[in-house]
Amino acid sequence: MKRAFVVAAAAGLAFAACGGSDDPAAEPADQPTATEPAAEPAAEPAATEPAAPAVQEEAAAPSGLSVDTINVAYFEQWPTPNLVGFNDGSFDAAVGAEINWVPFGGGGEMSEAMAAGDIDISYSQGLTPFANTVNNGADIKLVGIAVAYAEADNCVAQGALGVTRDNAAEVLDGATVMTPSGNVTNFKMLSMMDFLGVDIDSLNILPTDGGATTLAAFAAGDIDVGCSFGGSLVAMLEDNAGELIMTGAEQVSDIGINTYDIVSIPTSFGEEHPEAVIAFLKATEQFNNAWAADPDGSNAAIAEASGMEDVGNFLAGPTWFSFPNLADQLTADWLGGTVAANMTEQIQTFVDLGQIDSTIGDFSGSIDGSFLEAAIG
Repeated sequence: MKRAFVVAAAAGLAFAACGGSDDPAAEPADQPTATEPAAEPAAEPAATEPAAPAVQEEAAAPSGLSVDTINVAYFEQWPTPNLVGFNDGSFDAAVGAEINWVPFGGGGEMSEAMAAGDIDISYSQGLTPFANTVNNGADIKLVGIAVAYAEADNCVAQGALGVTRDNAAEVLDGATVMTPSGNVTNFKMLSMMDFLGVDIDSLNILPTDGGATTLAAFAAGDIDVGCSFGGSLVAMLEDNAGELIMTGAEQVSDIGINTYDIVSIPTSFGEEHPEAVIAFLKATEQFNNAWAADPDGSNAAIAEASGMEDVGNFLAGPTWFSFPNLADQLTADWLGGTVAANMTEQIQTFVDLGQIDSTIGDFSGSIDGSFLEAAIG
């Protein structure tokens, strides 16, 4: 039976989420603890002494924090500037507390870890799994935007198929597609297929628990299309002759889907330690600015900390990642309106697809811009 599918076409509409393999219909409770962890949490990066950017010298440790250690969820294979201070402790110094970085494989798992009290801040959590768990009653708050990445999360077709926008409806009819479920990667795939006229019900959609599984299946020729992000996306394109069906820029302009990740916290942590959240946001911006001023001086350390030395200079080009500053994050394009609208429309789409039963409708209550305001002030 053909399922109804609603495509959000408003310009600039952004649905997000770096990894997050949880089912949108699943009640939060049975996931591993710690920021989007994979079934088997990834190993900590080797402790080395990479050269730190100028922010090391600029950032004086804030005083007066009411907590000595902050447990931060993050993704491996997801290179962000604050990881420059991962190995050498310079990010800890900028925040003014010890940062315990905990690797995760999905955004829903991050939410569960926050609910369990195991994670204080989730950095670069996907918007989609955040919205899913809020819709299921999780007491967590979105406090910032981590990174926008239209080009760093996508679906890759086997080059031998010769897929183009014009022939996708025919060539991909009945294709085998591997994708995470319940996150933005899944949402982008469904939106793109619908836009291109591919019969979604004809697809053999295989859920996956991570990019490594997708890459292995793609390299073996077991799937026609692999949908992923970060290092596995790069490897499918560069090492396995894959081809993008649509670029991220085309998805933004033609379908209205941009992708971005967020910074989120348990509501209770923000109430008890607001100064720690503020310090984390300020330090992250300092490292973002240091990277923007001297990418070549930072990229090697970021690649090492994120476990991406084998996929080249992921942050070298301007199309992969962008980092909105603290002031921009409070505008209507982000926390001032668009983010809540994105969550509302995205969860409604999952309802229309029959993947979840209902939506709370208004997600504005899950957004708290007061920490950004304090960081700026």
